Amino acid sequence: MKIIAFLCTLLIFSFSSSSEVGTNLAGSDVKGCAYSNRNGTLAIYDAADSLKILDAKDLKLINKFDFKTDGITSLDFEGANLYAGFSGGKIAKFSEDFSSFAGMLNLSNLSFESQITHLRVENGKIYAVAGKNAFISYDIASKKQARTNLDGAYRIATCQILNGVALITGWDRSVFTVNLSTMQAINLGKLKSVALSAAEINSGVIFGLASGEIASLKFDAGENLTNEIKVNLASERASAANSANDQANLNYAKASAVGKMDTNLSAEVNLLQISDKDGAREANLTAVKNAQNKTDLNLANGKANANLMNSTNLETKNSASTETKAAPNPIVQIYKISNSRVKSLLIVQDKVYIGLGNGEILRSDAEFKQIEKMGKNSDAVIKIFNDEDSVIAVSINGEIQIYKKKS
Repeated sequence: MKIIAFLCTLLIFSFSSSSEVGTNLAGSDVKGCAYSNRNGTLAIYDAADSLKILDAKDLKLINKFDFKTDGITSLDFEGANLYAGFSGGKIAKFSEDFSSFAGMLNLSNLSFESQITHLRVENGKIYAVAGKNAFISYDIASKKQARTNLDGAYRIATCQILNGVALITGWDRSVFTVNLSTMQAINLGKLKSVALSAAEINSGVIFGLASGEIASLKFDAGENLTNEIKVNLASERASAANSANDQANLNYAKASAVGKMDTNLSAEVNLLQISDKDGAREANLTAVKNAQNKTDLNLANGKANANLMNSTNLETKNSASTETKAAPNPIVQIYKISNSRVKSLLIVQDKVYIGLGNGEILRSDAEFKQIEKMGKNSDAVIKIFNDEDSVIAVSINGEIQIYKKKS
């Protein structure tokens, strides 16, 4: 009887979080998306180079833009204002009614490759990653621009802005901080697995890893990211495959630059599929769907925890010089979430919403002790947005589902 009651409870939970509203942008994979809490608007840019503006309540179309050349490569809302970064290095702002847009900044003169892979707009400033590893800060009012290069990172995977600092990860697993006042970049070391997503939580940041884990950087009370970082280590297991994985990731990232394979807005450049066969780790390239990253780095060895390198291997790089300084000693705490990739993260109060590569949406407490399945999309969930009493889950195949939060 206890077993039957338990099964019934599971069934009740499974159906209680079913999707209330859903749609599928048929025929077009999603390359990027953004959401405004201010006006409840969802912006979706797809592989057909079409930008759709949707009402998040009923997912009805508000407006649509088609781009023949210079496609969109990143999107962000600041309040009700939508901004877009383009493959040619331009950044534009859309009108309030989404009927038009106008250029604000042109970074095409930075380098041969200047597409805006990441875009964040807040507090009157634009923060962008241009090309492979250039981080840009632009003050909208004064029109002052500053730049630093993230030396050692081939391409950027995630970019999080918090408390006067940019926390950035690369496809080579590197982790950087950039002081937004001085634009000084510090290379903190490398994660053992690629970060596919990031979110600010309490006094730190969590990264969703390709290994199905979440890496948590916790900071001491009163500490600032611009100062020394102190975190805790959950596991220090060494991996002989580390250097091989690094080289494989870098080689594939370079190859993916050809043919515009790096235009995914979530910066999920086509990664490697890592498999375990007779105990040996072997990297293999997989097919690419519509120049999208349908594959990420899968670590078949579930025991492989992500951690940062020892502080002796870290160095601080100042963008204004080649001076090298002693770096902080950051380490990371690991939580095993799933065997599927952690593609997206959302923090709402004391809850963490997790989008997986298999389409599942999970809900967890901040300590990752109680994890529940909230719902499931048909494909990898690349973004989760908060909308009052619901969350919006966007999949790479164009499926959008709205799930009611559990009361």
